[in-house]
Amino acid sequence: MGEIVRSAWKIIPQFSSRSIEATAKFYADELSFIVGGLYPEDAAEPTFCSVFIGKKAEANIYFHKCPPDDFRPSKAMIAMGTKQLDEYHDHLRARGAIEFVHPIKDEVWGYRQFTVKDNDGNELTFFKFLEGGNPGDE
Repeated sequence: MGEIVRSAWKIIPQFSSRSIEATAKFYADELSFIVGGLYPEDAAEPTFCSVFIGKKAEANIYFHKCPPDDFRPSKAMIAMGTKQLDEYHDHLRARGAIEFVHPIKDEVWGYRQFTVKDNDGNELTFFKFLEGGNPGDE
């Protein structure tokens, strides 16, 4: 059983969205994510999209359109490289259109992190480890 569970290599959070087109636009234009696709492609209003950053889409989020009454915001954390975290923070801060929920700072639990809110109220916390190095440092 140990070998089977060690074969897991990625997790993809699924968030709700009030408008898939608005979500895809926000993540691409404001957060500099890459839109993996909108589905169905020929629909007037798509019901699904995938956005990602990182090598091989390592930080990937799926969005599903939901009725406004069913919408509940979600949260996720995305780990970044040691110097890239501060560079990304500065990039977002310079854009001026991002709502920062928590400013960048070193936390007592050993992370340097900041949290932003997307156009639907979903929160993303970007972080790095303060000790021990971070994958993606190169």
